[in-house]
Amino acid sequence: MTDAIVFTPAFKHTPWVDTRDRVSASGPNGFNIRFDTLQKDLESLSGVVKTIDTAIKLTGQHIAVERKLSVAPAFAPVAGDPNWELDTNGVAVRPATAVSARGIVAVAPPDGAKLLKFRALGTNTGSGTLNILLVRSPISQTPNQQNLSRVVGAGTYDLSENIQPGMERVDMNAFRYSVKASLVSASTSDTVTIASVQISYILD
Repeated sequence: MTDAIVFTPAFKHTPWVDTRDRVSASGPNGFNIRFDTLQKDLESLSGVVKTIDTAIKLTGQHIAVERKLSVAPAFAPVAGDPNWELDTNGVAVRPATAVSARGIVAVAPPDGAKLLKFRALGTNTGSGTLNILLVRSPISQTPNQQNLSRVVGAGTYDLSENIQPGMERVDMNAFRYSVKASLVSASTSDTVTIASVQISYILD
């Protein structure tokens, strides 16, 4: 609830009586105290009007709120490489006999949004190199993919990285967006997972 906007006037007119009251500047019924009370009422009313004006203007303002897009790590295979597998909890895991894995999943942040951070969570118990990237590519087949952000997963990781400067604004007319995950030089005994991926953004 918002506080009520109230104006309570202080001036109350006391009628003069013909042939009895005398015109006077001072005293409890004189011109001075009456006009002084009127002036204070007008000043108070001016403040109330200003408060109302500010409140009306605020209702038309758009307040940017940080939002998050959670991406399920259901990576599609990339030609020539072992793909990630999903366990029963929907977590991407390294195939049991593979020492590498590579996959890609499309994402669709709101058009015109300003991207803030890229976050990834999971586990990498071995010495294999795990890169999880947020990328954009031209909607044509022009092969000049751009990396917007990268998380390097090691140990039990929960990392957030900033979006590259100048690439924060989502433009669905020009680009398609995706998350790529690649693992190289792992051991078959390593536990390597990608539990969740998130993209934070604002609509400003």
